[in-house]
Amino acid sequence: MIPPLLLNPVFRHRVWGGDRLGKWLAAGDPPAIAYKHAQARGSIGEAWLLADLPPTILDGKSRIAAGPHEGNCLSDLLSAPPLKRNLMGHAKTGSAGDGYFPLLVKLLDAAENLSVQVHPDAAYAHRNPDTHMKSEMWLVLDAEPGAVIYRGIDPSIDRDALRRKILDDTLLDAMIKVPARVGDCFWLPSGICHALGAGTLVAEVQTPSDTTFRVWDWGRNDPARPLHIEQAIECILLGDEQQIDLLDAPPHHPALAGERIAITGLVRTDYFDVERWSVRAGTTIEHGTAGVPISWTVLDGEVRIPTLAQPLRAGGTIVIPAESPPWEAIAGSQGVQLLVTMLPAPDLMQRSHGGLRLA
Repeated sequence: MIPPLLLNPVFRHRVWGGDRLGKWLAAGDPPAIAYKHAQARGSIGEAWLLADLPPTILDGKSRIAAGPHEGNCLSDLLSAPPLKRNLMGHAKTGSAGDGYFPLLVKLLDAAENLSVQVHPDAAYAHRNPDTHMKSEMWLVLDAEPGAVIYRGIDPSIDRDALRRKILDDTLLDAMIKVPARVGDCFWLPSGICHALGAGTLVAEVQTPSDTTFRVWDWGRNDPARPLHIEQAIECILLGDEQQIDLLDAPPHHPALAGERIAITGLVRTDYFDVERWSVRAGTTIEHGTAGVPISWTVLDGEVRIPTLAQPLRAGGTIVIPAESPPWEAIAGSQGVQLLVTMLPAPDLMQRSHGGLRLA
């Protein structure tokens, strides 16, 4: 069996990036040191904490940081049948059927507004094999006063009116704006026009695709960031198709509140389930085989895992294989906040807090 896999992040330069990731990552830890080196070459907009994208995407893989598989990426394990069974278990494989892990976990630091954009759905990707479906969720970790998220189009707008607003630079008038508040979760399925507003720091969980159609880019005229207006208009959901009520209240599963741990269900989708765990100081979590792979990302505090030389602290991410040997994790002196993401199984089994037991 494969023990928990500690991953090194991949930092991505973005024109809209800021400097808050360096303050948020645990000082002195390898991710924070790597961030400083990357920041010296330009502003950092994204940290890919768990990534296993095809080689056509430059630096699209996070590497295993320690242990018997150090230096490998997840697709290396997926290429070996016994290791693939240990890693994936009963999970829906998605793109892992093509040899890649079907999940991408990021941090986004938006000092400036991101482009207004949309991602294609599975039907569009099937008609256009050079594109890939993408759905995602955002959890707000930090937000400046007045920061907003743009999510969805006024339901009264039809496709002709949408085209006119894009071409005459009045698209923002048609977009639905919601406040960005720490702890809020936003579900952004493919087809929803959206943008992350300036002054926000979010954790993002998404299907593993980098296909983005930019609709409008705040007047930026950068040849490296072309607009994709026709593709976007074809993909954008309008009117009642957007199911705005579900975006306001993401599909979720019941919370579990206890004396030592509180678990909040954030989203449950066909692609991933995401929870937030708040664990009190000193609590021991026993983890057994869950049947599907799970990722932990520390949002605050620290957790000690015996197979790791150092505590896992803010920004640290592990992948727990579906068939992992039993192990324990102990919350640090200030407790720990975890973002926990699970791949669903075909028969909906194992949708119960990722193999968690309290010692």
